[in-house]
Amino acid sequence: MTTLEKQFTEVLIKNSEEAQKSCAYRGIRFRQTLEKFGGVKTAKEIIRKGRLSDEFEILEKAGLIRLTMEALVVDRRFAELFTDDEVNSCYEVLCEYGYYSL
Repeated sequence: MTTLEKQFTEVLIKNSEEAQKSCAYRGIRFRQTLEKFGGVKTAKEIIRKGRLSDEFEILEKAGLIRLTMEALVVDRRFAELFTDDEVNSCYEVLCEYGYYSL
């Protein structure tokens, strides 16, 4: 795992912890998956399956989309970890849920 991949996973875990403090999100399954496979592999698999991350809808309802995996995938800091298609997929979801109009 590269340093950037580790950073991505660390930020996902930090965001998950912040979400637990801020709303009804528990994220147990998501955190277990992160620990087992790492953040990048987990994100790529969720995107490949065309799903939203486990916490997405809870965080969206709480006004915390910025803490979602999808928001982190489109973050420029992590651009080299994902393909354009993967980033675009997350970008489309974020647009659909009004993230960029906030």
